[in-house]
Amino acid sequence: MRVLERKNYPQNTGEAAGKALPGSLHSLYARPVESTSVSNLARPARIPKWLLWSLLTILLWGTWGLVSKIASTGVDAYMNQLLYTAGLVPLLVFVAITVHRDRTGKSASRKMGIFWAFLTGILGGVGNIAFFQALVKGGNASVVAPVTALFPMVTVLLAVVFLKEKLGRTQWLGLALAFAAIYMLSA
Repeated sequence: MRVLERKNYPQNTGEAAGKALPGSLHSLYARPVESTSVSNLARPARIPKWLLWSLLTILLWGTWGLVSKIASTGVDAYMNQLLYTAGLVPLLVFVAITVHRDRTGKSASRKMGIFWAFLTGILGGVGNIAFFQALVKGGNASVVAPVTALFPMVTVLLAVVFLKEKLGRTQWLGLALAFAAIYMLSA
């Protein structure tokens, strides 16, 4: 809870330090001060919405990796991808309805966005086949999933080269540790 602490600040240097300001100027010089009430200290910080969605993603993708390994014992990678894609149909119906409802005007940037989204789907689908193939060929889910989860390393390197994004020393160190993690997980 924030409260205003009102002090009598001089309007200019010619005024006496203790002289009160007129009412309208007095509120202009009010400073916010943090309250130290117990209720303020007991209130938990709000979790950002993006973090909740990120945690849900971790839970769903983590479960997806396990289910993918179980599926790979009964079908090959291509059948797994086909059935995976068929499993997306109910989600596609929901998304199509949502997109139709929220549709805005068409533009050139929207057409380019559609192209890049389509390319994303192709890259993701081929990546899924490679993931399923790694499981079918005997990879343990406990190793294949974390190794393939290091895919952001590629994103980082591509962003540095093509988008001219800059990395600091800490980010470069993180990238080096990710490479070390691949080695250690696959040993």
